[in-house]
Amino acid sequence: MKPTTGYLHVGDLPYESIKSVTAMEAKLYKELPFLACLPKISVDESLKRRSFINIPGIFEDEDKIILKTGLPNYDEEMSLLNKAYNNYKTTNLEEYACEDLFLEKFCQMIKKFKPPYACVNILGPFTVSQILSTSAKEQALVDKNYKKLFTQVVCVKGFWAIDKIKEYCPDTIPIIILEEPMFNQFGMLKREDEDVTAENVTKMFEIVVSKLKSAGAMVGIQCMDKCDWSIPIKSGVDLISYDAYNNPNNLCIYPEIVTSFLQKGGLINWGIVPTVSETLVRGLSIEYLFNRLEATINGVALAGVPINLLQNSALVSLNGNTSHLPVFFAEKAIIMVAQLAGRLSTSFGFTD
Repeated sequence: MKPTTGYLHVGDLPYESIKSVTAMEAKLYKELPFLACLPKISVDESLKRRSFINIPGIFEDEDKIILKTGLPNYDEEMSLLNKAYNNYKTTNLEEYACEDLFLEKFCQMIKKFKPPYACVNILGPFTVSQILSTSAKEQALVDKNYKKLFTQVVCVKGFWAIDKIKEYCPDTIPIIILEEPMFNQFGMLKREDEDVTAENVTKMFEIVVSKLKSAGAMVGIQCMDKCDWSIPIKSGVDLISYDAYNNPNNLCIYPEIVTSFLQKGGLINWGIVPTVSETLVRGLSIEYLFNRLEATINGVALAGVPINLLQNSALVSLNGNTSHLPVFFAEKAIIMVAQLAGRLSTSFGFTD
């Protein structure tokens, strides 16, 4: 089912106070609150930290992830992680909690507004696998739990987020967005590592997506660079999120796959509002953005995807972080996303 807002949030925010974030979300996102990431308040705020904190054997050192196996109690801790992975109940999940600054307010918003949806972004399994492979010492490569860790990390973090959302409103549908910033490197990594194949990566996605959906979540995959969208689509994901501003033709080469995805109820989040610079944001208008998005959607339709499916499934968002922007221009971009969603609803009509 499509979120009633017609839009999602993408990326880190530039706010320097929790109060400011809360006010913005309460105004624009009370039907779909999200766990904001706030690097301007703390350098420890990052998607990487959210995804890896409290996972056995994984440590952060000056923004680098270090994987160490064979430490005291490592086997016992891995056994507990495996238990949480196979039996996702509160008592098994709490020790893997995120420690984000906005978490308390996020939960309070869910309790107060009882939104139909709430969103948490975490790193996806492909990116997790590449980070851990890069950081792994030789000892990890022979550890029996090593490759299982790729999917376990993502699933346990996702289970925790789902459980936390349901704790505050059982009727709220969690949306777990799997961020895959390294998926655009699939082709290059495939040439360097025999384990990086379309079959293996699809299977990795399938495991995570099916597990999180079985726990009651909608699952999206997000990559803001050009990538092979046929792989995550085949994994059974509910939503794909991509940079439609800079990569408008990225979906045109998979018309049959995209059509099948949409016929099954899949959603496309078009990251159409650019955030690269203050100068670019300053010159944006709703008319310009709507015309650009309409042309992009029409381009995918010309490639062979039915236009009604594309229009009915469309969500919109920013195409990246706003943490580098002055707050005024970040808020302009965020507000324009909401306004653009309203324009789409009026113009497209969302017919069968």
